[in-house]
Amino acid sequence: MSIRFLWIGETKNGSYRELEEVYFRRISKLVSCEKVFVPELKKSDPRSIAVQQDRESRLIERKLDKGTFLVALDEKGKELTSVQLAGTLRTLMDRGVSNITFLVGGFMGIPSTILQKSDLRMSLSRLTFPHELARVVLLEQFYRSLSIIKNLPYHR
Repeated sequence: MSIRFLWIGETKNGSYRELEEVYFRRISKLVSCEKVFVPELKKSDPRSIAVQQDRESRLIERKLDKGTFLVALDEKGKELTSVQLAGTLRTLMDRGVSNITFLVGGFMGIPSTILQKSDLRMSLSRLTFPHELARVVLLEQFYRSLSIIKNLPYHR
């Protein structure tokens, strides 16, 4: 299985970036994975958000591998427990899904055209997180899920 974490914009906050690296290193010892960045467009006139999201959508589509199972983080998405996320990953593995992409949006969120193409919309919480913190939480939960699947002591 190959995992891709697709971020809109790079992580600027050093503390979050360090935590990302901690969990990314742990994950990479268990599965093939990579982080891919789409440039975050500059904040500008709010009347042009639709235009910016359209441009961002095209940038994201270029980074998506054909046939990838796309998990988009979305505040209206399905909330899963850690065990349920592990079960979802196990099911995908059992079905032979070899490529999964987790997408975390930027300050404008994920464009609706991309959300519509996602295979799973997932919410980390009913709370709202800054997108850089959401990345850390996603990586930690993904690592926790792998630990559950592989029966490692991390989750206990």
